[in-house]
Amino acid sequence: ARFNREHQVLRRLEHPHIAAVFDAGELPDGRTYFVMEVVSGAPITTWCKEHETPVRERLQIFLQACQAVQHAHQKGMIHRDLKPSNILVAEVDGKPVPKIIDFGIAKALEGDLSMGADMTLRGMVLGTPRYMSPEQAGLTGQDVDTRADVYALGVLLYELLTGTTPIQAADEKDETLPALLHRVRQTEIELPSRRVTRLAKETKLLARELSGELDWIMMRALEKDREQRYPTVLSFAEDAQRYLSDEPVIAAPPGTAYRLKKWVIRHRQNL
Repeated sequence: ARFNREHQVLRRLEHPHIAAVFDAGELPDGRTYFVMEVVSGAPITTWCKEHETPVRERLQIFLQACQAVQHAHQKGMIHRDLKPSNILVAEVDGKPVPKIIDFGIAKALEGDLSMGADMTLRGMVLGTPRYMSPEQAGLTGQDVDTRADVYALGVLLYELLTGTTPIQAADEKDETLPALLHRVRQTEIELPSRRVTRLAKETKLLARELSGELDWIMMRALEKDREQRYPTVLSFAEDAQRYLSDEPVIAAPPGTAYRLKKWVIRHRQNL
């Protein structure tokens, strides 16, 4: 049933950063199949690490992935399992192009795909714990909405810029699933700049680059209370774009001095 739904989901999604599905069906022996676009790429974190991609360029690649997720949301779908291995980056004409794959546990927000026996059972865990939002890890039956993907993208950006996830891989291997889900719900997330400083003292320059605006942006996306997160992937992406454009970010604490500083940076050539 999930196979059939994934095919229906992907047929609705037409975006340059989402892997296309061309056909699907069933073989005479009962096995089902997809005919999908080949994505000859590496997970987004691996690609950026291998190419030693600077922070601002990592953000630009990340924003392309955000555009694809926002497109899916507009089509009434959330992914629910966004992680590096589901966002592959290939080089096209010398430029990195991310492609999102695997909508196999995507959830219909509305319409015919939200009905039927394929609906998620109360208490069923779907997703990868390290990238899972607290409400997904709650097992309370709380509806999961687009802000779960906002959280997962926050984890992804955290990993892209610090090299680690808020809950690290070693924890995921060593803990039981209930303990890990409890950690997702309760553990306070370490500031990205502090994480970098603590794990690799030689990266003071990176810590300085993350401190402030990028810290604020990631921590806003990673709020435990989804009401405090960015309301949409688009608003998250727009704030990251404000950082790249040297404009004041929405996630910043209010303050006249900060906004004046950003104005001076944007207009310093004219002063």
